[in-house]
Amino acid sequence: MEDSGFPFDIPPRPPAPRHRGVSGWFSLILVVALIAAAGTLLYQTVFQKSGISGVVIDSYTLTPIAGATVVAGELSVATDKNGAFRLDHDVASYTVTKQGYDLAKVSVTPGADTFHISIRPNTVHGTITSSADGSPLADTTVNAIVGSSTVSTTKANERGEFELSNVPEGASLVVQADDFAGETTAIDRRTTLDLQLRPDVLTGKVKDAQGNPIAGALVAAGDVYTHTDADGRYRLKDAAQSGTAYFKAPGFVEVDQPVTPELRLDATLSPINVKALYATALTASDPKLLDPLIDTIDKTELNAMVVDLKDSSGHVFYKSQVPLANDIKATDPLLDPTALVTQLHQHQIYAIARIVIFEDPILAEARPDWAIHDSTSGGLWRTWNGLAWVNAHRSEVWDYNIALAKEAASFGFDEIQLDYIRFPTDGDLSTAEYGVPHNDETRPQAIASFLQQMYAAIAPTRAYLAADVFGLTVWETGDGQIGQNLETMVKYLDYICPMIYPSHFADGSMGFDNPNDHPYEVILWSLQNGEERIPEQTPKLRPWLQDFSLGEGIAYGPNEVKRQVDATHDAGLTGWMLWNAANVYQTTELAPN
Repeated sequence: MEDSGFPFDIPPRPPAPRHRGVSGWFSLILVVALIAAAGTLLYQTVFQKSGISGVVIDSYTLTPIAGATVVAGELSVATDKNGAFRLDHDVASYTVTKQGYDLAKVSVTPGADTFHISIRPNTVHGTITSSADGSPLADTTVNAIVGSSTVSTTKANERGEFELSNVPEGASLVVQADDFAGETTAIDRRTTLDLQLRPDVLTGKVKDAQGNPIAGALVAAGDVYTHTDADGRYRLKDAAQSGTAYFKAPGFVEVDQPVTPELRLDATLSPINVKALYATALTASDPKLLDPLIDTIDKTELNAMVVDLKDSSGHVFYKSQVPLANDIKATDPLLDPTALVTQLHQHQIYAIARIVIFEDPILAEARPDWAIHDSTSGGLWRTWNGLAWVNAHRSEVWDYNIALAKEAASFGFDEIQLDYIRFPTDGDLSTAEYGVPHNDETRPQAIASFLQQMYAAIAPTRAYLAADVFGLTVWETGDGQIGQNLETMVKYLDYICPMIYPSHFADGSMGFDNPNDHPYEVILWSLQNGEERIPEQTPKLRPWLQDFSLGEGIAYGPNEVKRQVDATHDAGLTGWMLWNAANVYQTTELAPN
């Protein structure tokens, strides 16, 4: 420094002071904020990680699920033994998967750092065993059903164990095994179901008093029935473990036994040769008329009585509980059927309920849509006597008569006998209109279909089912233009009863100028012809015999009745029935009791 001449240095003058402006303060604040943000970011980067944590639980048991996979974007992680997980990734939704559970997609609330995920189990497992002995039921079919659709299916292994996957919410479990009753149960919130199935096959053997097997015997329990094989053995599927089993065969007395949980029943049937008289409802309702008939049966080889419950007038002769019978005012309660059956059984009389089917003017007039119509007038078709007939093609007519037959069986009758199982024979048949094709094919089919449904309804009762047919039916190989065909009808009946009245055959039949004069031959040859046509079903043949006089020729008395009975026996049959509309019988030549 240049010497100033002063003994010491003088410091330089400081710069003049200045005031700060607004922009300066803003810059300072911004710098501070940036430094703070950078610090926070640095802290999170160094000391913390971004992402989310949670726990996966079972939605039914609310317990943690280990090994579930949680996926976020391209990252995934498995839950630990406590069901916990953490994903260092922030996304709006997560997917959770686990074998045996429904896939779950979960949306995350912004800012949340922990949450719970519940997933629904969709696998059901368990065991299937027999309720009889606890044994496992291998190969049992197990289905998950929603509505009417099967959504998952499997089979039980040899230990009866099953596992059913992908079972949706609201499904039901349907289990089926051969020889066992199936079971359907709602799964609800269960994942383990151990079920026991009830055996439902009734087995056994049916034999006669000598120990010989009875082939073709009917065995019924509940609403199901079957028939025995050639060895008299049977297997009845879908049988209940309680109730009553019925054993029936043509020519034998019905036997019933209580069903036991073991589902094993043998039956021994005793023979019966039904030999009957016919009684109108009026006769059966009046002790002065009924008692002499019972006395006649008690004293002779007769052992059965046929009683009208519904005749060709359409009247139902008791207080029926069938609604339609009351709606159309068909009931005319002359009889107490239960009391009548009790009375007959007290005398060891086989009780037969006769029900007329298709000649039913009351039903035809009340339900014209179910009747035969006249193609010329458009009204109801009528016989020469002015009677309307119901249409045998109509299932509504079938249903009405089936209901009456089941009701008759409930009264304790041993047999239900159907009459007028045919289409009409008198009147102007050319104007009869049925609303459906009516020909050689459809007529017998209509009658057979009706009988098939009737047989199914009566089979699970103690009653036998019989039907009356024209005597010509054992000769006519077609349907006689009335729907009656022997081979077709006999399949659905326990007894088929041809009305072989000699007076009803036309002159020249069987080579006789007047068949009425040849009661023995008419009966014998007719039955022999029928037996040739249904050789395996001959025990079902039980003829009506003529005990009245009609037309030209001989008068029918005790001898003519006896000749017809002898013809029946000579044909190899032992059962028969006597018809007299006035209920007056010529029985002095019958064998005593």
